[in-house]
Amino acid sequence: MKSETLTIAADLAELARVMQMIDSFCAGTPGSAADVSSLHLALEEIVTNVITHGYGCDASRSFTVRLESTAADRIRAVVTDDAPAYDPLARPELDTQLPLEARPVGGLGVHLVKKLMDVCQYEHSDGKNIFSIERKLSSGAGSAATVHIATSRLESSATLSLSGRLDGLSSPELEQQVAGLIASGVRTLVFDLANLEYVSSAGLRVFIIAAKKLKAAGGAAHFRSLTPAVHEVFHVSGLLMALGVVPRE
Repeated sequence: MKSETLTIAADLAELARVMQMIDSFCAGTPGSAADVSSLHLALEEIVTNVITHGYGCDASRSFTVRLESTAADRIRAVVTDDAPAYDPLARPELDTQLPLEARPVGGLGVHLVKKLMDVCQYEHSDGKNIFSIERKLSSGAGSAATVHIATSRLESSATLSLSGRLDGLSSPELEQQVAGLIASGVRTLVFDLANLEYVSSAGLRVFIIAAKKLKAAGGAAHFRSLTPAVHEVFHVSGLLMALGVVPRE
């Protein structure tokens, strides 16, 4: 059984090392781009939760992420930390049928992990939280990039064209740009996602906040040309209808 363990500090900058570990590990497996993207997303959600909520971003603390090839077509990831005991799988199930007005801004992370993984298990043993996830692989591999945002504006409307990855590290930049546009009078905001390769719950949070603020101001957010990977995340999050997503052309 192939395995690799990475010890990381409780610092969000360490997410890049986790993503690199996944890419390197999956390069020797039959994993598809969708498999790699799903593992990226699931581990980003789990690791981010440990760093921000478990350790309060105390970079002097550390924990481990282990990847295992349990079979030729299966990969398991195990995150082990000694933060206060917390079972994320005990959270109530997310109601993905709620309309935008009733949708909470947060709470998508664990939901995405459970939907994209075949197995999710939590245990607290010897003073440690142990969160294990497993996914059955298909075929192919993926790549990583940071998000790139191109903005075009005409009076009270604007278009944001996103490319690369919208994750916990890159989403604050988008959130700032969106807030600035709304504050300057933009009421119709189009998110062109034709070249966006990846989105995590942090990115979805920005989209939901933008849509809520614009609707409250009498405007609207529009989402178009979702890539297959991003479309899948919107789908399992129940956001296709809530955000009025325009089908990919």
